[in-house]
Amino acid sequence: MIHSSTRRIAAALILAWGAFARAEIPADLDSAKVEPAIVRVEGDTVYFTGHISEASADVFAKAVSPLARGQVTRIVVSSRGGDTLPGRRIGQWVHDMGLVVEVEKVCFSSCANYIFPAGRGRVIRADSFVGWHGNERAFEVNARRAGKTLEEFMRPMMEPSLAKSTLEEREGLSVDAFFARQIGGMRQSIAEEGKYFAQLGLDDAFAACGVGDVLEKRPGFKDQWGWGFSIADMERMGLAHTSYLGDGAYEANSRFQKFLVRLTAEECVSLLR
Repeated sequence: MIHSSTRRIAAALILAWGAFARAEIPADLDSAKVEPAIVRVEGDTVYFTGHISEASADVFAKAVSPLARGQVTRIVVSSRGGDTLPGRRIGQWVHDMGLVVEVEKVCFSSCANYIFPAGRGRVIRADSFVGWHGNERAFEVNARRAGKTLEEFMRPMMEPSLAKSTLEEREGLSVDAFFARQIGGMRQSIAEEGKYFAQLGLDDAFAACGVGDVLEKRPGFKDQWGWGFSIADMERMGLAHTSYLGDGAYEANSRFQKFLVRLTAEECVSLLR
């Protein structure tokens, strides 16, 4: 069993890697962060707009519970991301239903990690973008790059919350014992994430390769949110049957350019070696 406090801390740390505070958020992307998400079913389409959270996943489950496989063919999603486990829950349903994932405006963070890859096909609307800034395994990636164990890498990051926690919040555990439980929960959740990607038939490199200070070191970095790939490179990363509905190259659209650093598939893989 993974304790909820472990998931909350992991989710908060993943969100902290994003550059939301550094980049101006356009007004028309505000709806992509509504909490809980707005979910509706119209004809053969499910629409999901907003933050990915336990509350949003519950709203989603209630909206789609009457549906059987074949009744809907696609999910149109606009989300700036959120929590990891609810993202996988929604992505699992998308995968089981065999839906095409269509991105309206933005699919970032947990949306890009778990929902976008779950589709049998993927469509990105004009002037929309799909971007990554790390998944749960990324903690292990960064620890390895630093030459540290996961415990050594995570302790300084988690120290402020550990220091502020009360004995009641730690459920009677000492700070060290509580930290050990948190790390154990993180390892278990990372393993569950790995099983999720294996079920999709994917390597999760696209979701983990650009973490840390990799992007900041690249020439031309301008406080983008995270990284993205061309359509051809997404195909090379295993995200097959992906198309862009806009004019010109997907990676040339203004929002990709503003919010994402482009990585090639080869660069991404090399960063994880």
